[in-house]
Order: sequence, then C-alpha cells, then structure tokens
Amino acid sequence: MISQPQDDKFRPRGSVDTSSALLPYRGPWSPRLAAHLLRRAGFGGSPAETDAAANAGMNAAVDGLLDPRPDSLPAAPQGDLTYDPMAPPQQRRDAYLRAASWWLDRMLQTPNPLIERMTYFWHNHFTSGVQGGITPAMMVVQNRLFRANALGNYADLTHQVARDPAMLLYLNGNQNRKQHPNENFARELMELFSMGVGNYTEQDVRESARAFTGWIVPRDGASSSFVARFHDAGSKTFLGHTGAFAGDDIIDIIMGQPATAQFMARKFLRNFVYDDPEQELVDATAGRFRDAKYDVAALLDTLLRSNVFYSDRAYRSIVKSPVDLVVGSLRTIGVTTSTPRIIGAMNAMDQVLMRPPNVAGWPGGSQWLNQGTILARLNFLNQLVSFRAPVSEQMQAMPAAAGPVAWIAGVSQTDAAAVAARVLDLTVQDDATDEQRQSIVGFLTTDGVGNPVELNGENIDEKVRGAMSLAMALPAYQLE
Repeated sequence: MISQPQDDKFRPRGSVDTSSALLPYRGPWSPRLAAHLLRRAGFGGSPAETDAAANAGMNAAVDGLLDPRPDSLPAAPQGDLTYDPMAPPQQRRDAYLRAASWWLDRMLQTPNPLIERMTYFWHNHFTSGVQGGITPAMMVVQNRLFRANALGNYADLTHQVARDPAMLLYLNGNQNRKQHPNENFARELMELFSMGVGNYTEQDVRESARAFTGWIVPRDGASSSFVARFHDAGSKTFLGHTGAFAGDDIIDIIMGQPATAQFMARKFLRNFVYDDPEQELVDATAGRFRDAKYDVAALLDTLLRSNVFYSDRAYRSIVKSPVDLVVGSLRTIGVTTSTPRIIGAMNAMDQVLMRPPNVAGWPGGSQWLNQGTILARLNFLNQLVSFRAPVSEQMQAMPAAAGPVAWIAGVSQTDAAAVAARVLDLTVQDDATDEQRQSIVGFLTTDGVGNPVELNGENIDEKVRGAMSLAMALPAYQLE
C-alpha cells in the first residue's frame, strides 16, 4: 500500500533559504534532476528525452522547453463535435471521447511539453467544462486559446477568457444583461482567477458584473459577440476607481492590484515547486511576475532555473495528478496514442479532462490520493505494463507498449540485479531504498511460492513486467 508522500525517505522536507531561492541554480546536474525538470515542465520524459536533457545541461534543457518548435499535430479532433441539447447520449459521449483523446494524444506526442503543460495549467485555472450547452467543440476552442497563450501574458489571456464562448456559458456571462446583471463571472474572476478571497467587496462584485454586461454566445457556439444595447454603460465604482467601465477596464484594474501577483505567484509555486511555499518565496515570486508585466515565459524562466526548483524540498514533493501519472507512464514505456480506456481509467482516479468537478477545478495535492483512487492507480499501472498482444476483448483497449525487451535494452537478461537497477532507473530514477531494491531482485529470482529461479529468455518478459509493476507501485512513483 502506498504511504503518505511525506513519509518518502527520499524527499526530506528540509528548508530553503528564501533570500537565494530564486537565484540561478549552480549545483551539480544529473539525469535525476533532468527527469525532475521534465516531470514538472512537461509530463515526464522518455528515456531518450531524459538522456538528452541530462547531456545538454540545465540551461540548455530549460532553453529548449521555453523555445517552442514547429508543431504539426492536429489542431483539432476529426469530425463534428457539436450537437444540440437533445442529441442522443451516445453522440454526446462519442464527441467528448474524440475531444479528450485528441488532447491526450497531444500530451503524448508534443515536441513542446511545457506548452502542453501550461495548457493543462490554464484549463485548471480558468475552469469550465463540457456540460449543458457547452459542447466538446467549444472546449476545443478554449483549449486552443490556452495553448496559443500558454507562455504568453497572463493579463492578455484573462481579457480573452472573459469573452470565450465556453466561459461565457459556464459562468452565465451569456445571461448578463443591463437590466439584470449576473454576478457569477465577476465573482469567480476575482475569487479564483486573479486576487483571491478577501481582496474585494460584494459591492465590487456587483459593479464589475455591470461592466461585463453585453456579451452573448450565438447559437453555433463558435464565437462570442458584444451587443451594445445589452451593456450597462453607466458609471461604476470598482476597487476605488470610478468610471463608465467595461469588462476590459475591470480586468486592467485587477491586474494593477498587488493581490493579483501574490495570488498567481502562489499558484505557480504550488504547481511547479511545492504545495506549501513560504510567504517570503511567494512575495519574491510575485515581485518577479509583476516586474515582468505578467509575462509567463519570464516567470517560468526564473522558476525552472532556480535554486528552489532543484532543492531537496521541491524534489518529488508534489503528488502526481492522474494526468501526470497516466501520460508520464505512457511516455515512459513507449506509448504514443491513447485509447478510450485510458480516459475511463482516469475517471476512476477522479480526473476527467474537460470535465472538472466545479469552477474551482481539481484541488490537487494529497487530495488525489484516497483508498479508492490509489487502488485505481495501481490497477491501471499493473494492467498497463502487463498488457500483451494479441489480447482478449476485455483488454483490447489498453494501448500496446514497447515491451520488456525495449525497457531493459542494453542490460543482461540473466542478471537480476542489473535488471532491477534498470527498472528502478526507468521508473523512479533509482529513488528506492535497499529494501525496495532487494524486493524486486527477489521477485526476479523466485517463483510464486519462493523457490529460486533463474532469469532467462523464457521468463524475462513476465518477470520484467512484474518488476515494472512493483516499481510503479512505490511511493516515489506517485510523486513528481
């Protein structure tokens, strides 16, 4: 059974010197830290990608992540993803699966993992999801907006999100009229998307809702439109400012609030460094973000090269989300295409892409782990590495992986210690205790009832699959 992450012997909680936390890291570089970088700034690297990052050095590896390459992947799923509210459930389900599979495949195949990582970050920040009149087609439009602005400017993205069709429907902006303002978007804009609770009043919510009146989503849902007669053009007072504000003016005022940089700095630190950043570190990060005028690439450039990012306190300190666990595992074993079964497995782990639980998104952290989700994680990982072709009908939807021979390439198939070392390096970068290592060696060298066996060409496939399953069940594997 998986223990709590803080019990992991290989992640001393320690402390950091916050005065030097954001200064460039000058310590030793290793494949272990290269894998750490690729887990945090992407979804984990394949063995070849990890080796390349290790050989390139930290600065070159970060440069490569921040400098996107041409992307020839499909810009949208094939087929029509729209439907009317009375469409049959199967039609709606098929459309959703095509959209979610398209995004998972992008995560698996992208040449720009940080772009895809930030697309996921914005999806869980500016949250909306498939429901009611929001179709998978609209979520794909929003997903492309996030990807296009993944490393862009947070303020610019906020302006665009305010008129995104899916967001307008999700937070009732489509119903926001001069005669009866709807406060949902205005409230969440301040509470969850920018400043956080305690930095505005109920009057500020009411006044900003008036400013956002006038936007509608036409029936086709492909875009949004501004209708002047629906807009309240009167004077408003918001956060101490008075004027005939529209929505863009409200966002500009919010971006000028110190609380906004603080709120976003904490969110970036929780996603890229650790869950409980010190207030001094939040202050310093907020200052960097504000000075960079909310340039996301500039902030990530600082974080991904910093002392704190490569500190013991940060290393394997964040519980993998199901997306991180699934995409990272698929990449590790050489899978490049998802299947609907993968989406079903993620559902059992409490995460369904494009369907977050509520406007606050997935809470993350240790809340990803409970008795039910841990069992779902272990079952998925075991089935993933146990899959063989040809397969039964029940297993047919699990994607085929490269296989044991590829996983332990270059290692003697009769040397149990070497095979165990290779498996642990591939899965947890050797973050294992001697006891855990000996447990895997013991599995490789005994049969089901404890009798000694020798590794050979006849049993290597079965033994390596079992060893991979054991390694992926280690606590370290659940952490990034």
